[in-house]
Order: sequence, then C-alpha cells, then structure tokens
Amino acid sequence: MRRLEYAWRDTDRGRLVAVSGPAGVGKTRLCEEASVRAKAAGLRVLWGRCWSDGGAPALWPWQPLLAELCGPETAALLSSDAENVDPARFSRFQAVCDRLADALEHAPTMLVIDDLHAADPGALLLTRFIAKALHRLPLVLVVTHRPGLPITDLGDEALPIALRPFDFDETHDYLVTNGIERLDSPLTDTIHRLTDGSPLFLRRLVALGAADFVGGLREAIEQSFAQLTGETVRLLAVGAILGDSVSSAEVAALLDVRPAQVIDTVECAVQAGLVTTGGTDSFEFSHDLVRQAALSQLTGAELLDAHARAVDIVKHSARKAHHALNAAPRSAADARRAVEVCRSAAATMVRRFSYEQAASLLARAAEFGEPSAELLLEWANAVLASGRLAEARVLFDRAADAAQDERDPVLYAQTALGLGGIWLNERRDQLERHRMLGVQRKALAGLSEQEVTLRCRLELRLAAELVYSGGPVAEVIKAVDEIRLLNDDRALAEALSLCHHALLTPEHVRERLVIAQELMAVAAAAGIDILALQGLCWQTVDLFHLGDPRADRSLAELRNRADMLDCHSVRFIVAALDVMLLIRAGRLEEAEEQAGRCLALGNEVGDADAIAYYGAHLLAIRWLQGRGAELLDLAVEMANSPTLIEAEFTFRATVAHLAADAGRHDQARSALARLTVAGMDALPRSSTWLSGMLAIVESAASLGDADVARQAYDLLLPFAEQPTMPSLGVVCFGSTERTLGIAAATFGDLDRAVGHLRRAVATNQRLGNRPMTACSKADLATVLRRQGEHRAAEELLDSAVNEATAMGMRQRATAWAAGRTSRHVAMRRQDTRWLVGFPGREVLVDDLIGMQHLARLLAHPDVSIPAVELAHGGAEAASDQSILDDRARAAYLARANEIAGQIPDAEPARAEELRRELDALAAELDATTGLGGRSRSFTGPAERARTSVRKAIKRAVDVIRAVAPEVAAVLDSTISTGFQCVYTPDR
Repeated sequence: MRRLEYAWRDTDRGRLVAVSGPAGVGKTRLCEEASVRAKAAGLRVLWGRCWSDGGAPALWPWQPLLAELCGPETAALLSSDAENVDPARFSRFQAVCDRLADALEHAPTMLVIDDLHAADPGALLLTRFIAKALHRLPLVLVVTHRPGLPITDLGDEALPIALRPFDFDETHDYLVTNGIERLDSPLTDTIHRLTDGSPLFLRRLVALGAADFVGGLREAIEQSFAQLTGETVRLLAVGAILGDSVSSAEVAALLDVRPAQVIDTVECAVQAGLVTTGGTDSFEFSHDLVRQAALSQLTGAELLDAHARAVDIVKHSARKAHHALNAAPRSAADARRAVEVCRSAAATMVRRFSYEQAASLLARAAEFGEPSAELLLEWANAVLASGRLAEARVLFDRAADAAQDERDPVLYAQTALGLGGIWLNERRDQLERHRMLGVQRKALAGLSEQEVTLRCRLELRLAAELVYSGGPVAEVIKAVDEIRLLNDDRALAEALSLCHHALLTPEHVRERLVIAQELMAVAAAAGIDILALQGLCWQTVDLFHLGDPRADRSLAELRNRADMLDCHSVRFIVAALDVMLLIRAGRLEEAEEQAGRCLALGNEVGDADAIAYYGAHLLAIRWLQGRGAELLDLAVEMANSPTLIEAEFTFRATVAHLAADAGRHDQARSALARLTVAGMDALPRSSTWLSGMLAIVESAASLGDADVARQAYDLLLPFAEQPTMPSLGVVCFGSTERTLGIAAATFGDLDRAVGHLRRAVATNQRLGNRPMTACSKADLATVLRRQGEHRAAEELLDSAVNEATAMGMRQRATAWAAGRTSRHVAMRRQDTRWLVGFPGREVLVDDLIGMQHLARLLAHPDVSIPAVELAHGGAEAASDQSILDDRARAAYLARANEIAGQIPDAEPARAEELRRELDALAAELDATTGLGGRSRSFTGPAERARTSVRKAIKRAVDVIRAVAPEVAAVLDSTISTGFQCVYTPDR
C-alpha cells in the first residue's frame, strides 16, 4: 500500500504500477483499498476490467474509460470513422495520449485496469503506448495481472508490486486469528495445500465456518450453490455464459423473464457472497471460480442452446462472435452462422485497429469446414497488418488455391498480390519464385479491363519483381505514375513501397528518400499501419545510406513505433541495424551476441534475409578482427546457395577476398576471374553492389591486379560520398573513399590514393565508425610509407594499433604493430641456419629453398626478380606460345556475355545449365589468363618457376610464422610472388 501511495504522491508526473499475483491473492482488493485512499487524497479514480471469457469489444476497456475521462470524441478515435486524424493506428494512439494530456492537466487521476492478462493484443498495445507517455500525464496507471503473461515492457520505470499467497505459517496464523483454533500441523498443511495459501480461498472457508472442512474452495462454492433455489442456480448458470459482469436485461432475455425478476432472484446469491450487484442493471460474479462453478450446472446441450440464443441478444459484434463460436458445434447451420458473424466482427476490429484480435477470430472461423477464399484472404490481410509476414505468406498461398478452385478472378487477383508479401524477392527458392510470378501473370490475364486498380497493382508488382531478375526500373516508375492517376491511396502506398525496394541501388539513394517520405504520408492517410511503418523503415535506411546524421533520430522513431505497434517484422530490421551500430562503435563482442539474437528474431518472423544478415554480421566482425579466413568455407557455402539471386555477387566476391587474405591466391584468382569474365561493368547493380565492389578491390590489391583495380575505381568514383552499406544498412564498411584509395594504390597512383584515404579517415570519424577509421589510417600509412613519408606513417600506425587494441581487433593490431616497428626484414646466414627478423625480434630458422629465395629478395628491396631467375638462375627462357589464341579468346568472351544476358530471364532448369556453362568458360579463361588479362603461355620453365617459387616462399614464411608471427605478418604484406617477385618494405 505504501508503494501505491508513493505513486500518487507526485501528481505532476505520471507513474505506472503493476500489481501481479495468482488468482485470489488479493490484487483487486488491494486496488480497491488504494482507490479509497486515492480519492481521499484528492484524485479522481476510474476502473476498467478486462474480460477473461472472450467476446470483449476491440481495445476493451479503453473505450468507456476514455469516454469518461475525455469525452466520447476521444473514445471515437479508436474507431476508423473518426475524422481529422490520420487513420493509421500509431497516429490514433498518439492522438489519444494528446487528448489525455489535455483532459488531465488540472485533474490528477488514478486509473485502475484490472485483469490486464485478459486484454486483447490491441488493448495491450494501447496500454503500453499510454504507459510510455506517462512522463507527460498526471496519471497514476495501476494494472493488475497474473504472473507469466506477455505484458512486460509497459514502461522502464514501472513500479512492480508482486503479491504472493500465504506460506504455511501465515496460513496457520490467518486461521487462528479468525477463530479457527486447535489446528494440528497435518490439518493446517492439508488446508494450505488445498487452498494454495490463497487469501480468497481461506476467507471462503472461514465465512462458511468450516474449521474442519478441508475440501478446498471449489467444494465450498459448490456447497453454497447447493443452498440456493433451483431458479437462482439456473439464473446464475445461464448468466455465466455472458461473462464476469452480467447485464440484467440480457440474462432476462435469455431466460425469457422480466429484468425485475432477475434482480429479485439474484438477491439470494448476493447474500451467499457468490455475486455482487451493480445497482439494478447488472450483477458480477465474486470470482472467476464462482462463475466456472455456475457454468458447470449446465449440461452440454443447455450450454450450446444458451450460447446460440445469446448471439441474437447481445449487441456488440465481438460478443456475438464469441457466442456464435461457442454455439457452432450444435449444428451445421450454427457453424455457418459462426463463420459469417466472425467475419463481420473481424471487419469491425480491423476498422478499430485491433488487427491481432481480428486475425485470431478469423482463425477460429476457419476451423469450421473448408474455409472460403474470401475468408482466407481476410485472415491473411489481418495477419499481414499485424506484421507477421511468414504466416501471412502461407495464408495467401491457401487463399490463392481456394480462389482458383472457386473460379473467382477478382479474388484470385487479390490473393495473387498478397503472395509476394510487402517486400520484393521474398520467395528465394527459384521454383517458388517462378510459381508466384506465374500465378500473378495468370491472375492479370484473367481480370477484365474494368478492374483497373487491380490490373495496375498486379502490373506494378510484376514489374518490380522482375527488377530482381535484371528487368528495367523504368517499367516500375511508369506503373507508379499510372497508379497515381487512380486517386487510390491504398494502391499508391503499396506502389511506392515496391518502387522504393526496386530502386535499392546506390545511384537511386536520393530519389528513394523522397519516395519513402511520400510513402509515409500516403500510407498514414490511408490508415495502413504496416506500410506507414515500412515508409519510416525505408527513410531510416536511406538516411544511413547517405551518411546523414538524421539517421539515428529516424531509427529511434522507427524503434518506438515498431515497439508500440508490436510489429515483429520491422523489429527484426531494427535489431539488424542495432548490430551494425555496435560494430560501427567497435563493440565487436557485444555485436556478435546481438547478431545471434537478431537471427533468432528473424527466424521467428520468417524473414527471407535472416540467415544472410547473420552471415553479413559475422563476416564483418571476423574480418575486422583479422579472422576473416575462418569464415572462408561459410562464404563459399553462401555464395553457392540456390536461394541467392544472380544479381547478388557480393558473397562470390567475398570468397575471392577471404581466399586472398588467407594466402590461397589460386582460389582467389579463380573466384575473381569468374566474377570479371564478362567485364566489371557487366556486374549487376543491386543493394549490395558497393560491398561487392569493395571485396573485389580488396582481392585485386592482395593479388596485385592493377587492371581490375582500375576498372573498379572508374565504376566506384561517382559513389565516393556514400558509405559502403549492403542491403538495408545491416553492416557498414565505412566510406567508399577507402575502397577508391585502395584501388588507386593498387594501380600505382599514390597521390590519388592518399587523397581518397585522407577523406576516408575523416568521413569514418564523422560516421562514428571506429573500426573502419583504424583500417583507413593503416591503409593511409601504407601508402605514405611508399611515398617515403615514414614519420607520418608511423604516427598513423601508432593511432591505428591503439584503437584496434582497444576494440579487440588483436590480429590486425599485431600486424599493424609489426609494420610500425619495422617493415625492413633482414636475413643472414648463421652456420647452417638463417637469422631472420628486425631489430629487437630475430629468430633462427632452418635452411629451406624458400629461405634462399627470401634472402635474395630481402637483399634487393623494390627490385623485381623473375621467378625463373630465383629458381634456375635465368638459364632457361619461358615459352611465348599462348595457350589460347586471340580469336578463340574473343569467341569465349562473346559467349560468356551472351550467357550472362540470358540467365536472368531463363526458367530455373535452363538458368542452372547456363550457369554451369558460364562457370566452365570462366574456368577455361582463368586457366589461360595471367595478371592484367594477359594470355598465359603453355606451361614451360617460367610457369613452373612461378609455381615452385611461390610454394617455396610460402613454406618458408609459414616456418617463420611458427616462431615469430609478427615477422611473418610483415613478410605477408611486403612479399609479392608471380612471374616477377618483389620485396616492397615501404608499400
């Protein structure tokens, strides 16, 4: 009680009090006493009670509470018929809070909501919404609920009051205090076990004078019923089907008697303590156990008959549906009526923004026989509005099949639209995707010309889906313009969202932001919560892709709205962005833990990108830690996934990058050649294009492929100002300036590289991307060293090492520290072994052929030495005969380009054949092409020397790595092998 008194002590600022405990523990009694004291302290007190037996109106009990607090106009905000307010649920809830703030400004109030665990999901959302706005309301919100139910997160500052039953000693003391003495321990223990220490149960035993009665409260209640007349028992039994609180008029209609007769008859039950009266209009069961005991007085047939009569008597649609469902088993006609009543009630619930309750009701209706296509479509739309995307897709599938069976072209078209979900490319299995597109094309062909809106919506959906198969974006924009002419906000909102998704490539980022903001306005005006929320989601993503500082504020609003509306699909996107922000802040271990939770949420929602996002998170974290090679096999698996569309080449580029980092240069060259076989400009643009190009540039830098680096540079230059963030911004690889700097350094333009890398450092600092700031500093130091600016390079490396160490990027810090200490490794003979290292770190290693090659290279820094000279002293000349002549090479390239153009539009089986042919061509070209696209000759002394020298040097470096990893790290980054080998300590 002191806690409740504390809650209303400061009425300038609202408080939330959550009273929890099992049934009968005294939650309601505590709040009743608190209400008396609050009134005495000058507060207005109102009560609302949730209905535990179903049939409650949508958002109950908020309508009558708001009507009393603020007037009927505010209660009407919970209906879609209200004017002057955006019809979206978030806007309505926000308006309710604004009206409450005005109404309560000079009238501090305590509001009690009893049995919140029985509220429908929409009512819970509104309660949570108001609870989070209490900081600006002079309102003490007290809720009671049973433990273990999903009503948490009502507010960060909720004051919990947990009531518990009496323990053994307290049970004994209570009985003794109330005159029941001479209780031995076994008897007290029996009473305690049977009553579970419930104060209500014990009070009932005491009231009955049952000092030696140990049968528990249920038996005591039955004993009370036995003392009533048959007329009273029947009245209570029939009235019990109406709920905890019973209207005298309604039960009179059920029994076909006068309301006054009900009041007279129920008086005996009042005297027995089984019910209480609310004047002459109603009575209320004293506890749910009493009501259940009353129901047990009816036979099964009587119960069905009573529910069937109640359908015609009660007025509210949700209550009608409750009784119709309970009467449905009586006959086929009752079952059919239940379906129609449920559909009508669900439509009302949707208009009042209680989507979850509508979906639940329609699910119940679908249990009676084979559901119609119309019912399935209504159910699917309610589930979709609740944000449960995977469940909605399954229902739209069922609805499409049913509509086809019913030969209804309009219903078939509506269900076909739903098959795609609210995103594009949700069907990742290629057979499933082609089936969905086939259904949508068939639905479009079956529609009459008079169905203009449906035809336009289907045309846009097909055009947008085909963008993910290489189709033109212009067709999507044209379709949006046609839908604008229809003056249909719902169709336009859907069109804008799909158009935005189709434009999810770097060149469209600014026009996407305009589309996202229009989508928010149009969807809110049309009352489509899920699309209004999606518009805010798109805006947030666009701001991150632009590197706009407003992105953080937009994300905070997105998180708030997704939580308020309990939209799990958008919560998953928010969770993925949270992982990105943790990585960007350098909190890598915490980010990895959050990535696991994000994956679990994505799987629960059924998001098609859940695994891909987790893979991206993990790859980013491991790469920053310098442990990317650990995930090479995972990258290969993801690159070969059958659910990966052709346009998404990023995982294949990642394979090349990680293989190069791991020293598996042959695998890296092969992967890079397959990617670039048709030319860099042939790589399709997608939401991951910038990330894929980063991986290609990193691979080219490791392999010394200046030609690929130059091509990538020219393509990337227009996007220098954008951060490299794939998909919906789920990871951030920092400024694209860094990618451009690495590319420029690879093709030898060091001045240009320095400019890009300096801008990369500054931009990454502005973005708050600590890991990529450190990486950019280390990259800049490498280029400055090549220019001879050793002091500036040392300072940058000092900073990069310190930052990397603080963020747990230990392997990168070790490699950079080695470079900071010295990049000049020396080797000299010592008896039959080699002394290798730099000042302060020298080790003895055994003599190997590779050690001799290393010694030669280290003795001549920045001088290219042919591999054949290292291997044979230059005695043999390499063959100049090309493996593949120019004419054959041109034919191979022409066929590769032809295949690349055919794959996006091919059927799945044919596409797979084309991909295999393209891989074979790529492998052949890779085998016959050297660095820079030069034709490779038949294997001769030079080729054999290249291979043997590379392997020998790798073995030698691995031997050094075993005893001096920091020395090996320097050699990894300064020794390049190939037909020409070189040691570049200042690169």
